[in-house]
Amino acid sequence: MRVRFLGFTLDAEAGWLSGPDGEVRLRPQAFRMLLVLVESAPKILSQENLLDRVWGVEHLSPASVKQAVSEVRQALGDDPARPRIIETVHRRGYRFIAALAPVDEAEEVQEVQDLLAPVAAAPLPARPPRRHVLLRASLLAGFAAVSLLEGSMPPSAARSAASTSRVARVARADHAAGRPTVAILGFRNLSARPEDGWISAALSETLRFELTTPGTVRLIPADNVVRMQRELGIADGTVADAGLARIGANLGTRLVVGGSYLVSPSAGGVGGARVRIQVMVEDVRSGETVAWARQTGSTADLLDLSRAAARGILGSLGYDPGGPSGEAAALAANGESLRLWAEAMSRLRVRDAMGAISRLQKARETDPENPFVDDALAVAWSRLGFDSRAAEAAGRALSRAGRLPEEIRWALTARAHEMRFEMAEAARLYEKLWNRYSDNLDYGLSLAAAQRQSGAPEVSFATVAKLRNLAAPDGLDPRVDLAESDAAWGVGDFPRCRDAAERAIEKAEARRATLLAAAGRIARGWAYIRLGRLDTARVDFRAAGGIYRRVGDRGAAAGALAAEALIDQSEGRVSEARQIYEQAIRVFHEVGDRTREAKSLNNLAALVGESDWATTSRLLSRSLAIKREIDDAQGIALTLANLGSVRQTLGDTKGARPYLKEALEISRRLGDAHGIAQALRGIAEVEMKERHFDRARANLEEALGLSRQNGDAEGLARAAALLKLAG
Repeated sequence: MRVRFLGFTLDAEAGWLSGPDGEVRLRPQAFRMLLVLVESAPKILSQENLLDRVWGVEHLSPASVKQAVSEVRQALGDDPARPRIIETVHRRGYRFIAALAPVDEAEEVQEVQDLLAPVAAAPLPARPPRRHVLLRASLLAGFAAVSLLEGSMPPSAARSAASTSRVARVARADHAAGRPTVAILGFRNLSARPEDGWISAALSETLRFELTTPGTVRLIPADNVVRMQRELGIADGTVADAGLARIGANLGTRLVVGGSYLVSPSAGGVGGARVRIQVMVEDVRSGETVAWARQTGSTADLLDLSRAAARGILGSLGYDPGGPSGEAAALAANGESLRLWAEAMSRLRVRDAMGAISRLQKARETDPENPFVDDALAVAWSRLGFDSRAAEAAGRALSRAGRLPEEIRWALTARAHEMRFEMAEAARLYEKLWNRYSDNLDYGLSLAAAQRQSGAPEVSFATVAKLRNLAAPDGLDPRVDLAESDAAWGVGDFPRCRDAAERAIEKAEARRATLLAAAGRIARGWAYIRLGRLDTARVDFRAAGGIYRRVGDRGAAAGALAAEALIDQSEGRVSEARQIYEQAIRVFHEVGDRTREAKSLNNLAALVGESDWATTSRLLSRSLAIKREIDDAQGIALTLANLGSVRQTLGDTKGARPYLKEALEISRRLGDAHGIAQALRGIAEVEMKERHFDRARANLEEALGLSRQNGDAEGLARAAALLKLAG
């Protein structure tokens, strides 16, 4: 909308008002109110209507309208006694009465040329022009009674961006240098009603989908944003300017999206309660609001509200939001599914997988074809150690990903292959993603991890080197050093593992990314253990545990404790190690981390050992029950073999045989040479005690060959010693 009236020119797209003497400067609310009156002319708008459409969710008195009208009149030289522009209609409101004429295109081109002339030698800005856009009702087809206007920019932004936006319509800024990075921080619940809290996650997830779909911006992963919020103590929604720089440095992002929403239950009806949402995009460098949108509608139509807001934001940033996004229906088939999925994602982001699963299962009942619900279920089951259930959910997500936009489809498919332990295929897809979207650091990190987990840690070094050569801030991201540390661990280069972790710690602390620093300390601690520096490793584990406790991550803190217990165990401090193990096991059980609970029970059983065989047997039985529950086949075989050894030590050879036989069957099915050799040695001992020496020697010969083949020096020595005893 670009119109003229009485010598003034109003450009809604550029956020610019000019008169005979040049630019006319207004406060954002005054400028916005003028736009609303012009758009509605000659309709009379009440004070309540103007409050709703101009100030939105802000609770202001009708006096605010009078003040804004007075400011506009004064700036335009309009006399309220003999109005030519804005008329006061007694007891009814205000209306715009000046004749409006559209700006002629030829005139505008000439104006643009005039603007260009004095700055012909100056380069256009690299970032997209900042504008605000009239959000047309056509974006909300089928939507009930929505007629909102995006807000004008603050005076500082409007003054600096006005002429740039007009020039950009003739010569667009080149976006090819790289997509701007955007982090979605969440939204404040202005009603403060806990039952409305899910809306923040629903808005965030929908905006993330809509902003990713065109491929014009790069979204910071939600898990990274949650990590940052926990590190810096920042809640959902907008933040003060002082916090923007810290957020930008921590995440390596240029733009952040936040805002607020207000639910009015009293306005509910067939379509549900009424909700007003405000979405704001802020530049972390300048502190300016560069784009914003407001929407009002029913909570039942939240998906459409979010989609419309996202397109308005894209338009404000200078990108074509495109046509209707039919794929967005994949997010949720109905409002109940959206609510349950959003609540589950909020839990999953803070590593509450147990709390997420119950909601996701209900969401799947109401929306069984939703790939995002199954993808989230796969992640949740995997975090709790239920690998087979995770693989099953991932398979369902994989079968339903075909209708999604390219980038989202590839990313979801790659993660599905990860959950199914198809790491080579996951690596291929992450490489495809990184080649197509080379500005996305996270795709490169995922590629390095998939390469390492596919059994090719050496290959991941080359990927890490490419990541390190990226322009700042990506090339300086501490996660690049953590990826190198992991790769070095995979090839047994523990000095390199330690050094890379140390660089990660330094960079993370510089960004105030304390959780990344904690991850670096855990990695360095394990490297120190392999290098024989146990006291130094203990310092790292304790420091990491303190960080995890401060941010409330009980599972990670318990993991650091379990690492400390291993040090005490190796140094013979049995009492200290046992106390720490018991504390860690209790936490693992409470947070639902079944994998680490089972492993810690196994380690505690090894610690107790011969000092209390009854307790050892009980601990191993608990570990076995968990491993059967989560279907950890390799873990089941290991624990069965350990139980068989305990039974033998207690003189119960008959009771030992079933455990060892089942362990052997599972290990053969898995092709696990180490597990096969361990079970064969145990069975050979049973055979020797029962004086079946021929069968014992046959088992030991096979075990000896397997241990020699896989380089298991300890197993090789044990088999050779038993073979000697067997004659």
